[in-house]
Amino acid sequence: MMIEITEEILKSVEEFKNNLQQYNEGKIDNLKSFSSIMGIYKERLNDTYMVRPRIPGGVITIDQLKAISEIAKKYAEGKIRFTTRQDIQFHSVKIQYLSNVLDSLIKCGLTTKAAGGDGVRNVACSPLSGVARDEVFDVTPYMKEVANHMMKDPANLKLPRKYKIAFSNSTEDTVNATVTDIGFIAKIVDGKRGFEVYGAGGLGGGSRVGLKLEDFIEDTEALYYVQAMKQVFEREGDRTNRHKARLRFVVQRLGEEKFTEMFKNELEKVKVEQDLKIKIDLEEENIQNTMESNKPLWEKKYENIIYEQKQSGYYSLYIHPQNGNMHTNDLDKVLDFIASLNYKISIRLTMTQGFYVRDLKAKDVQALIDITSKFSSIFNIDNSVTCAGPKICNFGINNSQELLNNIIEAFKDKNDDVRSALPRILISGCPNSCAQPQKGLIGLIGKKRRTDSGLVPVYSVSFNGRVGAGGAKFGEVYGEIPAKKMTKFFLKLAEIKVNSGYIDFVEFIEKKEAEVRELVDQYSLIESFTENSDLYSDF
Repeated sequence: MMIEITEEILKSVEEFKNNLQQYNEGKIDNLKSFSSIMGIYKERLNDTYMVRPRIPGGVITIDQLKAISEIAKKYAEGKIRFTTRQDIQFHSVKIQYLSNVLDSLIKCGLTTKAAGGDGVRNVACSPLSGVARDEVFDVTPYMKEVANHMMKDPANLKLPRKYKIAFSNSTEDTVNATVTDIGFIAKIVDGKRGFEVYGAGGLGGGSRVGLKLEDFIEDTEALYYVQAMKQVFEREGDRTNRHKARLRFVVQRLGEEKFTEMFKNELEKVKVEQDLKIKIDLEEENIQNTMESNKPLWEKKYENIIYEQKQSGYYSLYIHPQNGNMHTNDLDKVLDFIASLNYKISIRLTMTQGFYVRDLKAKDVQALIDITSKFSSIFNIDNSVTCAGPKICNFGINNSQELLNNIIEAFKDKNDDVRSALPRILISGCPNSCAQPQKGLIGLIGKKRRTDSGLVPVYSVSFNGRVGAGGAKFGEVYGEIPAKKMTKFFLKLAEIKVNSGYIDFVEFIEKKEAEVRELVDQYSLIESFTENSDLYSDF
C-alpha cells in the first residue's frame, strides 16, 4: 500500500468530523480553518465542496480507483477530476457527505490529509518511473519513503505555505523537479545511484526556476535535503503575508548566495542531529531494455499516447479526459477492461490531468484505445491542461475550461496536420498558475484588462517554456489577447506552423519569431465596442 494509514491519520479524520459537527451547530465559525489541511475546500458558486484525496507519486491501485468511482457516484455527481499534481478531486460534494467521503477513502487505503493547506503537499514522481526506456533508474521507492516520513511530524502541516517535493527519473523532468521547492533528478555517477538537486523554485506569483543546489548526491541522502529545506522554510517563510510566503520569496529577500549558504548550514545541522539515511532494499533490475527499438506497431499518429516500455513486449497508454474531467461511466469502462486481462497492469496519475495504464501487452493496447477514443484524444491540442476555473475556484478570473472547450471544438473538424501542429496548451484562468503555464511550450494566464467601456477578459500568451535538468526556463510572454479571440488565434498559428515546414514547435517559434509576434499583435487589439460586445465573454 502506497500510503501508511497511521493512527495519526485516523485521529485527524475523527478530529475533522468532530469539528464539522461543531461547525454545523454554529460553535465554530470558519470551516476552512480545519478543512483545508484535509484537502477540503468550499466551491465558489454553489454551497458544495471539493475533496482531494492525496495520492503520492500518482501511484494508485485498481481497487482504489474502483472505490473512487463508487464514491463519486454516491457523493460527487458521478464525476472526478484529475489534477496537475497527480491527485484526483471530487467536486460538488454536499457538506453532509464530507465525513462519508473521508471514511470511504480510508477503507480503500487513501486519505485527504495534507492534500491541501499550509504544509507538505503530494510528493511527485515521474509517472513512467519503473517502465520508461530512457530513465536513469526507478525513483518510486524514494518518493514513497519521503512521502511517508514527512507525514509523521505534525509540524510539517503547519508551515508558512505549501511545500512541494518532486522526484524525476530522467533529465527530461516530467514532474517539475527543477521548478519546485525541493526537486531531485535521477543520476548515476561512477556506478552509484544519486540525484541532481534543485530548490526554492516555483510557479504562481514571483515565479522562479529552482536553484541548482548539488550536481550529485548519493541516493540515500535525499531525505536530509528534504528535511533541511523544510526547516529553512519553517523558520524563514513569511507567516504574515500569504502572497509572499513561499520559499522562492525567501530567496528573493536574501539573495541566492546567502540563501544557499543558509541551506547548506541547515543541511549540516540536520545530518548531525538526525538519522535520515534512506534504506531501500533495491532488487537487481534484470530488465531487457529494448532501446534498439523494434519496428513500430502503431501509426505515427499514436506517438503522443503510446509508450514502449523497457520491459520487452509491454506498453503504456496515456488517457486524458477533456479538461481533466471524467465521468465514472467512462472510468468504469477502463476498469472493466483491465479486470478482463489475465495479467497485472499498473496505473500512474500524471502532472497533466491524465493517467497511464502501464504494463499492457501489445495486443491489448489497441482495444483500450478503441474503448477510450470517445473521451480521450490522440492530439496534444485536445490534451491541453486547464485550471478548475471561476465556477469552482474562489480565485478564478477567466473561464479557462470554456476556452479549452471552444479551442477543441474549433480544431475537431480540421485535418490531422492542423490538429497535430500545436503542442499541449497550459491554461490558467488567473495568475495562480494551477495549470503551470510558465513551463509550457504555449502558456496562457488569465486576467482582465480595463478599457473605457469596461473590463475585458484577456490571456497573456507565452512560448517555449520548459523544465529539465540544467535547462529549465519560463516561457517568454509575447502579449495579451482577448479571450474571445483566442480560438481564431490558435487556428491561425497552427496554419502558419503547417505552412512553415518546421516540425519541432520550439524551432518553429525561434525561426518564425517575428511572424508569431506580429500575429499576437494583430489579435491583441481591442477595437471600439459597446457594452454588448462579445469581447466581454468571460473566458
